[in-house]
Amino acid sequence: MNTEKHTPNRREITDWIGNKRITWCGPYALAVVAGCSYERAYQTVKRIRRKRHCKGITVPNFVKGCKALGVKTEYKKLERKTKLSKFWDMHLAPNKVYAVHITKHFLIIDTRDMLTIDNQNPEWIRMELSKHKNKMVHGYCIIENPKFEPEHENMELPLAASS
Repeated sequence: MNTEKHTPNRREITDWIGNKRITWCGPYALAVVAGCSYERAYQTVKRIRRKRHCKGITVPNFVKGCKALGVKTEYKKLERKTKLSKFWDMHLAPNKVYAVHITKHFLIIDTRDMLTIDNQNPEWIRMELSKHKNKMVHGYCIIENPKFEPEHENMELPLAASS
């Protein structure tokens, strides 16, 4: 188990002209929870999908990718879509890691230290600072065995700093 929070690098592959390839949210979220490189997560999902790319992966693709990389997860679909800013208070338990499926996007929320990360902001930031807080949550995966440690052992530490 790593002693720091895993932060995968963005995709470093280029096309035949030299343009950088896009870092997609699904494989990035998978790389975070699996503690692996983005490229390994991308290639895993690509094999699962049986397509040339990983743009727009589905929740079942994400869950199968987790299983292939040794991450136990369980998906829960919301009966009613909820804004992310309300969702984390209503549905997320403390000291857990979640892959949250918002409208056309995946992000990781770690309630062990109240931080989030995604491919658009590839650094761990406090949840309330996320630019996605007004997006609608469709469902979420509970990550049973994330391959990274929390930044803080005491989940109240980041919240106390904001007071």
